[in-house]
Amino acid sequence: MIRPEEIRKLSAPSAAHVTWAIASDWFLIALNFYLAIRFQNIFVWVFCFVFAARQQLAFAVLVHEGSHRRLFKNFKLNDYVCQFLCAAPVFFSMYSYQKAHLKHHRDPLAPDDPDITLTGGYPVSRASFTRKLLRDAFGISYFKFIRYFLKMGSKAAKAKRDDHSASDVGPAELKMQGVGDRMPVWLQVFSMILVNFLMWAVLFSYGHGWFYFFFWFLPEITALQVILRIRGVAEHAGYKQGPDQRLNSRTVINPVQTFLFAPHNVNYHIEHHQYPGVPFYNLPKVHKLMMEAGQIPAQNLYHGYGQVLRDIVV
Repeated sequence: MIRPEEIRKLSAPSAAHVTWAIASDWFLIALNFYLAIRFQNIFVWVFCFVFAARQQLAFAVLVHEGSHRRLFKNFKLNDYVCQFLCAAPVFFSMYSYQKAHLKHHRDPLAPDDPDITLTGGYPVSRASFTRKLLRDAFGISYFKFIRYFLKMGSKAAKAKRDDHSASDVGPAELKMQGVGDRMPVWLQVFSMILVNFLMWAVLFSYGHGWFYFFFWFLPEITALQVILRIRGVAEHAGYKQGPDQRLNSRTVINPVQTFLFAPHNVNYHIEHHQYPGVPFYNLPKVHKLMMEAGQIPAQNLYHGYGQVLRDIVV
């Protein structure tokens, strides 16, 4: 049995861990642009294209952490750092995501689960899944997501500031993660424009402004969507709604594959649903504790994304 005090200790945000994670992600993005500029050949460019998408996913995972208010203890600092340094680069709003994600935690795979369009209806045929991946690769899924994103943003903007309904769901750790004042919508939009303009301006100053489009924006609407699809279905697809979220979530343990598909330990999904107040850097410790306590169902522990796809694509 895992003692509550162990989880409380592991749930405390660490500014040092978060600062290192954000700084490392930005460094890797800068390095990726440097490689694309320095070695101008097709093989390096393909690598840089895919790696850009991986870094965008890393930012998205940190937005997920910010939505749980696990970046910093101070909620305002958490929100501003998350929005400007993690969400804005990928044209995202932490608050829109937060509203949907905390609802997802209440009852995964329920009819009103915001993620049901991604994870519901499995298993599917190979032809069906191939069509989904093609829509991702050609940018069609991205624009469908933007429409959903704008809809959620509108709902978040209309929500009362003292309305706790979005956060008062699921396990106890969630109850205070959605409270507090929201950043004005105009400032969220401004953060996206500012950060992306600065990225383009730096590249333009070195004579490679077009690299922003080919190695940042284009990967987001194509390669990132493919990666998100595979990672997303690995979390819950093929399972059924139920009271024990350990039984409708998956954890994938494969360091090589998770580097691409699940940065910042987002592959520990059973652990995250069981203890959503634990920051990403402590999830491996929670995994170890849960394994020792026999709390992780063996059939929900996978060792690669290929294994997952073989179970849900028939």
